[in-house]
Amino acid sequence: MKHLYKRLGLVAGIFLLIIYLVGIVGISISSLRNDFVDLTPYTLLISALILFAFHRKWNLRFIAVIVVIALAGFVVEVLGVKTGVIFGEYSYGPVLGIKLEQVPLIIALNWLILIYCSYSIAGKLFRPALPRIVLAAALMVGMDILMEPVAIALDMWTWEAAAPPLQNYAAWFGISFLFAGMINYLKIEVVNPLAVYLFFYMVMFFGVLNLTV
Repeated sequence: MKHLYKRLGLVAGIFLLIIYLVGIVGISISSLRNDFVDLTPYTLLISALILFAFHRKWNLRFIAVIVVIALAGFVVEVLGVKTGVIFGEYSYGPVLGIKLEQVPLIIALNWLILIYCSYSIAGKLFRPALPRIVLAAALMVGMDILMEPVAIALDMWTWEAAAPPLQNYAAWFGISFLFAGMINYLKIEVVNPLAVYLFFYMVMFFGVLNLTV
């Protein structure tokens, strides 16, 4: 059974890699860009379904935590868009799909995927709680720094200023710190062979697109 689990994980990892590589190529070709960008919400949804299919420690506490993180991430974004107080003045474009209160619903899943993967990576590098939580939050900020130029260029979201304010990154760190702290405090075991790979694929995706769009 364990051997089968590893083989399925390898197949799933390769499948995700292909999805992100195809996305890079499609978005990098100007004539195909709009069609591939429109697939972004579906890519995130597929990524989440495959990622959480390989989570090993399912229980009510874990379900409660991921629901809270997804909802809290979405609420924070709604407050951010409406007030400009949390991240700065910004707004979402049409690319990320259906919106509620001016925020794409898929954003909730984006927060959840990223903090889950970040915490998984941090947990592999640090046992003590504080460095693990700090690293997870730092990885989240690093991902946001990588995402911003691509997201702006593809009209996922736009800032009132010419570039994201430092306030945005401070907010990302603080919110991510709270999410990672909650995962740690409630002793949620993030055991998933795909978490590191998916995070790397997303880094690769936005890293390459920073050079091509």
